[in-house]
Amino acid sequence: MLTEFNITVLGSARAGKTSLLSSIYNQFSQVIGEESDLEIKPVGEADAQLEKQVADLQSAFSSGTQMPLNNADVVPATTIVGEKSITKIDYDYNFARKNNKYRNGSSKNGLPDLKQLFNLGQKNKKPKVILGKNGSTDIGYRFNLGQKNKKPKVQLVLRDYPGEQILDNSKEVIYRIRECAVTMITIDTPALMVEGERSLSWAFHKDRNLLEKGKSSSSMQAIFQEAYKGLKEKKLVILVPVKCEKWMKDAASANQLLDRIKTGYKSLLDLFASEEMQDNVAVVVTPVETMGNVVYAYMDKSDSYSPQFMKRGIAAQFDPRYCDQPLRYILRFVLKRFLESPGFWFEWFGNDKPFLNAIDDFARGCKSDPSLGIQTNGFTVIQGGQLL
Repeated sequence: MLTEFNITVLGSARAGKTSLLSSIYNQFSQVIGEESDLEIKPVGEADAQLEKQVADLQSAFSSGTQMPLNNADVVPATTIVGEKSITKIDYDYNFARKNNKYRNGSSKNGLPDLKQLFNLGQKNKKPKVILGKNGSTDIGYRFNLGQKNKKPKVQLVLRDYPGEQILDNSKEVIYRIRECAVTMITIDTPALMVEGERSLSWAFHKDRNLLEKGKSSSSMQAIFQEAYKGLKEKKLVILVPVKCEKWMKDAASANQLLDRIKTGYKSLLDLFASEEMQDNVAVVVTPVETMGNVVYAYMDKSDSYSPQFMKRGIAAQFDPRYCDQPLRYILRFVLKRFLESPGFWFEWFGNDKPFLNAIDDFARGCKSDPSLGIQTNGFTVIQGGQLL
């Protein structure tokens, strides 16, 4: 059994989480295959699920005109395909222990001990389905990572929460973030950028990105404040603007996007920069163009979030860009942890220097690398460069 490395993917409904994962998947073979000795292959149902999502994205280019596309055309809704793709988590581990539901690493109903299951580097493996009290779900896309023509070493599990789950089941989301070494935050870029241009109240951004609606305990900042309370482990947070093609067209626009992220997420970034967290949390910004040739055009209604998009031209094709960047930072973060504590990570990699060298080569392609003086417009390491 391969050791799993879990990565949480957060964002509101139709922010673009699944489109992000689909575009990353679509570009794996092109980006990694051409440049690296690494190989990533989808496991089980992930291949069919993501292929369908990619087909949905490509269908936006099927029209022979530049007629406007709405948000649903650009980011198809997350759907749960079959029970085996669903993970349901009983997040209240302490409650279960107090009630003697878990003894000696397993529960009365035969499920593995959750504390062991989610500890990084544990040998125990999660079943595909874990039943929980609250009926909440995430969707786990699994990928085996290894060298070409060799057995895989690690299984990456990217966990996509349907947007509604973040508000309705914030305790589970907190649990997952606490247990995962990496969290990707999907930024709905039009919601961040459009109102700011008109000097309005940023209502769309607060609603779509900061999740400042309903229960205050479900806001993005409140979730991380609880998840990272008393933090001792190293964490990586990746801010990923999607639907950002309009603002990545030139240097000035890309830098405007980056400045707006620093302003719009100031409270959350201040939390990560607090004395309690600053030494243990790395924060990077890496935009991903999930469509490539579809750009934001206008807001259909002034009083509701209704973005409209246009193809760059009648013959424009699906052409994602920068999809490799989140994975490069993730593997760079993993490699640094190995170098710091090789004994702990030995069960993952053994003494496989060619594999470690392949990861290192691939990770060097990050668009922003302060240690090498590399800085690409729109990309940055906000804090924690020493952790990468």
